Amino acid sequence: MPKMKQLSRLLLILSLAIITSFAPFARPIAAQQTAAAPTQTAATDLGARLAAVEKAIDHQRQELGIPGVSLVIVKDDEVIYMKGLGVKDFEHNVPVTPETLFAIGSSSKAFTAMAAVMSADEGKLSLDDSPKKFLPYFTLSDPDAAAKVTLRDLMCHRSGLNRTDLAMVTGVLNREELIRVVGMAKPTAKLGEKFQYQNIMYTAAGEAVARAQKSTWDKVVAEKIFKPLGMKATVTTAAAMQKSPDFSYGYEYNATTKQTRRLPMREIPAAAPAGAINSNARDMAQWLRLMLGGGVIDGKRLVSEKGFNELITKQMNVAGNVDYGLGWFLNQWDGHKVAQHGGNIDGFNAQVAFMPDQKLGFVLLTNVTASLLVNFAMETVWSNLVGRKSPLGSPSAAVDPKTEVGKYKLVEAGVNLEVALKDGKLVLMVPGQPTYPLENIGGRRYKLTDPAPGGYFATFRPVKGKESETEMYLEQPQGNAVLPKIASTEPAVSDSPKTDAGYSGSLKELLGSYEQEQSKTIVEIALKDGKPSLVAPGQLPYPLEEKEKDKLRSPSLPDTYWVEVKRDVSGKITGIVLNQPEGQFPLRRLSDAAPGVSVDELLPKIVAAYGGEENIRKHKSMVTTVALDFENQGVTGEGVVRAKAPNQAGTSVTLMALGRKIGTIVYYFDGTGGGQQLSFAPEETFTGKRLADLTREADFYGPADWKKNFKTITFKRMAKVGDEDCYVLEMVPEKGNTVTAYISTKSFLMLRRDSVISSETSGQNLPESTTYTDYRLVDGVMIPFKTVNKDIANGDVITLVKEVKFDVDIPEAVFHNPAK
Repeated sequence: MPKMKQLSRLLLILSLAIITSFAPFARPIAAQQTAAAPTQTAATDLGARLAAVEKAIDHQRQELGIPGVSLVIVKDDEVIYMKGLGVKDFEHNVPVTPETLFAIGSSSKAFTAMAAVMSADEGKLSLDDSPKKFLPYFTLSDPDAAAKVTLRDLMCHRSGLNRTDLAMVTGVLNREELIRVVGMAKPTAKLGEKFQYQNIMYTAAGEAVARAQKSTWDKVVAEKIFKPLGMKATVTTAAAMQKSPDFSYGYEYNATTKQTRRLPMREIPAAAPAGAINSNARDMAQWLRLMLGGGVIDGKRLVSEKGFNELITKQMNVAGNVDYGLGWFLNQWDGHKVAQHGGNIDGFNAQVAFMPDQKLGFVLLTNVTASLLVNFAMETVWSNLVGRKSPLGSPSAAVDPKTEVGKYKLVEAGVNLEVALKDGKLVLMVPGQPTYPLENIGGRRYKLTDPAPGGYFATFRPVKGKESETEMYLEQPQGNAVLPKIASTEPAVSDSPKTDAGYSGSLKELLGSYEQEQSKTIVEIALKDGKPSLVAPGQLPYPLEEKEKDKLRSPSLPDTYWVEVKRDVSGKITGIVLNQPEGQFPLRRLSDAAPGVSVDELLPKIVAAYGGEENIRKHKSMVTTVALDFENQGVTGEGVVRAKAPNQAGTSVTLMALGRKIGTIVYYFDGTGGGQQLSFAPEETFTGKRLADLTREADFYGPADWKKNFKTITFKRMAKVGDEDCYVLEMVPEKGNTVTAYISTKSFLMLRRDSVISSETSGQNLPESTTYTDYRLVDGVMIPFKTVNKDIANGDVITLVKEVKFDVDIPEAVFHNPAK
């Protein structure tokens, strides 16, 4: 049983190699003349604000380990800023320029959508045409969807398919073959039911446009978009990019080892319409000018007003207040409409965004995979050039850390945050939360470190107009805040969250676990430092206050975030609703009935269920042959999982599509270190949390060693997996990620396992959930002959055991890097 976990976890890693999206200043330069020159005061103010943008972005670039970026900003049809920061060739320290080419990844989709509406203007297609009109081989496995699907559906990600990128990233199939593979994939929703990001559907739309134009996609975007915009350097293949005299290499940065590694350029000719464009800041400025001009540039209209409006008008809701047009995500920033699209491909990450009512837009190009800088840049540019109540702070000159010590008032919540010195280092203390060490990252800027997740920073700075006073600018993923420092003579507000005595006791009945039905995400309302708090995966705990009956807020969050308690007619709590700007998210309450057995009593029953410790430990090696079905991908596979006591493991998998071999996976772990080799991605050596998780899970004796491998194992609640009642155990290791195990109350076998995969290079934590069924006794040990792994990238991956052999000789080389 333990070895099956390794295979399902390995398969999940594939999602981290898939093309995804979601998502220079010496002086400002002007590309066009304006009707009237700005006043000297206005120009000086603009220069200061652009300097603040550059300083903040370049500082964050270095903090995130990004070798180089290129940034261009357009305002009122002028390029007001364009510069490269850092290097395009890390090994030789060659600087980025505005002419340096970067891959823009999925930001290419907006070009494909533009080509489609231009073709509609010419009468060569309609957005509501069936793809079959141009691609006779196109189909979907759902007959109703296949009959009704349109080009519009393909370009706003509502085809009913989740990401079917596995066949794409292998690089073996041509465009028609990729589209045929998608036709074999099992849908995860009905046509038009929900937004599901889909690269191959965009590929099909681009190919349909090409057929309508009796050309190729590359020629269509070049002739209809690049040429009239003067985007002379922009190309659609990695090969052409590398022939340019000025291009960037792509890299990945490992946050654990602090190492930067160059990645091979990924060529994706088969899926080009979804993400193959390579461009630079100077060319992308022209694209911004066209979009900010509503389809007009230099007085010439390239696309009809109707066609342009199709691009940035809601076609499909993504979630909450985020919508999707055609090739553009649509959302609001401080009351302003924003259209934006990111792009991510091996070694590169891009962001293109514009604010129509402000005639303002920017493009950020970076040479590292899955950069967190793109969202930071969005806030930085808008805050400095449009402005909001709490403008972004930038690092200032360092001061004695003792200067920062004191209490800072979160006025809206009526609580104080305290900064103190402990063992000579600054820490941040938040009521109802653990203490967060502050790591200085330059000047007066600090990063909140463990136990805080990534993305939390505190910058200390003078108050504008009152330079003798200090404030803290607190950056957090859910929203930023400015906290003034409390003077020693000022009456302080309470250090604890305000509570209404009439409701304080009733919060106790809320304690428990709650599950979001579709995503299966579980949040807890638990006591943290004696206070009821909302605990969401990967986030800080949020202390809760009940301001009015069954409506709770957290002093750590803006008023736009609140929790509503749901009850049945008898008054019993049935669930909660998380209300936030992105929408309403209902969660049902999970049973918290007492298990009737302690964890210490339960663990021996689990060991016995798997065959007993004697039978488990009598074996020294195991070879399992499996068949795989990536049913939401249209891909199948065959694999061999090998394991040897005490903790060595090796797996090899062959991937198949359309009856052809399309790729291989090799995974190895020698007891202390390991990695993976994919035929379609750079080799990876495991580090950090991933290495800790795999070291633990490679334990050959699995459940018999749970008490050794996990620091704490606690009962959380009762739940069901299918129709079977389960004990839910939370297992927290010394290092690595927490595991949630669902143990049958009848058989005492594990029926489900939830955890996450941590990537040290992208910073992502990807949830995984695996169910185990069809247990069979093999040589005294219970083995699940069917597992189903679920993740947001691959969908359902079904693994069926074909044969299990214990105590066979396994070559030592299986557990080591095959390249060495």
